[in-house]
Order: sequence, then C-alpha cells, then structure tokens
Amino acid sequence: MSTDWSQLHIAVLGPFPPRPGGVSVQCALLAEHLQAAGAGVVRINSDVPRLRRAGRAGRLLLPIAQVGSLLWQMFRSRGRWQVLHVHAASWWGFMPVVVGWLAGRGRRRVLSYHGGEAAAFLRRYHWLVRPLLRRYHAVLTLTPTQDAIFARYGIKALIVPNIVPVERFHFRHRHRLAPRILWLRQLEARYRPHDALEVLRRVQTHVPSATLTMVGGGQLQAELAQYIHRLKLSGVRLYGPAQPHEISRLYDEADIFLNTSAIDNLPLTLIEASASGLPIVSTRAGAIPDLITDGRDGLLAPVGDVEQLTHHILTLLQQPELAQRLSAAAAANAARFTWSRVAPQLAQVYFQAAKAPVPLENTP
Repeated sequence: MSTDWSQLHIAVLGPFPPRPGGVSVQCALLAEHLQAAGAGVVRINSDVPRLRRAGRAGRLLLPIAQVGSLLWQMFRSRGRWQVLHVHAASWWGFMPVVVGWLAGRGRRRVLSYHGGEAAAFLRRYHWLVRPLLRRYHAVLTLTPTQDAIFARYGIKALIVPNIVPVERFHFRHRHRLAPRILWLRQLEARYRPHDALEVLRRVQTHVPSATLTMVGGGQLQAELAQYIHRLKLSGVRLYGPAQPHEISRLYDEADIFLNTSAIDNLPLTLIEASASGLPIVSTRAGAIPDLITDGRDGLLAPVGDVEQLTHHILTLLQQPELAQRLSAAAAANAARFTWSRVAPQLAQVYFQAAKAPVPLENTP
C-alpha cells in the first residue's frame, strides 16, 4: 500500500552536519528522504556549530545556547509541523527530549533513542526519564537489545532501525584479501582506538605488509600520533575526519573493517562497511550482536580482547573462502536498512501519531 507523505508535516529535531557522529548523519538522511517522498520537513538543529568552533569559552556556553536555540527554533516553526520527531541519547544527549516535551505541547511527539549507554543512564535517571517518555506518542529504539533495556523500566517502545543509503556505497565482493584494514570512528576513549593500533602491531608480526587507515577526528588524535611514534609502528595512516563524498572511496580501498568500540548500539559504520562488501571484525559491544551474527555477517570478539581480534583478522587473510562468504552476506545484511525497508515502519508511526489533526499555519 502506497503512503501519501504529502499529508504529513514533520519536524526533525537533532544534531545535523557538520556535527560529526552517526546521529547527525541519521537526522540529515531522514530529513532528506522525507522531503524527497513529499512530506513537509522542518529541520531543528540541536547543535550550535559557531560556539563549538569558538574554543573553550564557546564550549562552556554551548549547553545554555543549545537549549535557547532549540526553544527559539521550535516556537518560530511550530505552525509548520504536526509531528515532532526528536533524536536523542543519554546524559546531555537527553536534553532534546526535555525541550521537545516543553515546546512541543499541542503537537504529536515521536522519539528515536540513539547511543549505547541507555542501560547506565536509565539505571541512574529512570525516575526522570520514564514520566517524560510517557508524554511522547511513540518511542522508537534501534535494536532488540535497546528495546529490552527500555522494557526493563516499563517503557514501551517500537524497534525502528536507522536508515542507510546503501546505494551510495560501491559493493565489491572480496575474495582473497589484501591486508588493508580500515577503522572509522571518532578518536575517543569509548571507541578504543589504541586497541586498533595494538591489533595492527600483532598482525604485522605475521603479515608485515599489513596497513591500518584510521578515519575520524577527536580528542585522542595527538595522543595516538605519539603512541604510533613510540611503538615505531609502520603502515598507519591517521586520515582525520572524512567528508561525506570521501567515505565510499575509503571503504572501497580497504579489504577488512575493524571496529574496537566499548559502547555501541547500531553503528552506521558497520552497516556502511557491509554495504561495501567488507568482511567485518568487531567487538560485541552493546547491541552489535543484533546487527552482526558471529560467523555469518562478521567475526566478533569481547571488548578489549585484542588477541581475539587479531586472530580473526589473520583467519580472514588465511581463509579466502571465509572472507568471500562474509563479504557476500554483508550486502544482504545492509539491505535491511534501506529507506524502502524502514519507510513503512516510520509511516505507520507518523500517521498514528498524527491521526488527530493539528492545524497548520500558511507559512512557508
């Protein structure tokens, strides 16, 4: 059954590029797809890029500015949307939920909950989170693991995953692999980039030609450069942040994707790597096992187990038939996250939330 998206006017509230991270990418993709489908879309950016670039003083003012900016954007645009779709996470990332509740009164509210720290956050703040989420018409989680965490606190949710434009990535079926490893995340402690360097060091004792490209910016960039120098590691490229048009090429140039994160939910990088045909070696952090079945869609190891991660990479290099099988399975796995698969689920949520009509102003 076709969906008449033109009946809907939706505000997407969350971070937007140039803010790095999967949530900002997801907000931009959702707004883009909704608009292309014919829906009215208002983008409400929870980030304040100018202050983020203004050094220490700007970062200190950022929290207050974010709240003020969101309230202003919502009140200024509220005549142009019926449904407010908030994208939020834990800790300060929960702030948009509060602002959405305050400024979204009289409109239908939908929440997508991102990030891998929901268990710790709810354990500490469930007394605050639960009553606020019950004021939303729909709460969406990305994975069964996250859904189970919410259910533990009596919060009813629906599982609606992220959208990934798999058509933007060139699928290359890997057979016999070259030892070219790609790591793509923010250079932050929760993603354990030092583990990736240790894995490379161990792989190179067996395969000296192995290389590692680390893509992303973050607080640890200078520290990692010093670490590489101290260990006298060769074959490492600290690429820095990549522009969207560079990402597909970086996936295509690699033969193995390595993920070392300690906290995760539904990382877009693993889906993008799958769409590119890359065999994946990853930790089983958070909800990653909901995305990657060990031995079928990739190879998993416990968080921090660099020995097991190294073993998986060496196994892929030594067993072309395994690499070929994982590469083929990756494409089918990524297809679960296309707009055509996710759109019907979102349509059901939006139309259910908007079934009681909200008058719109005749403003552009």
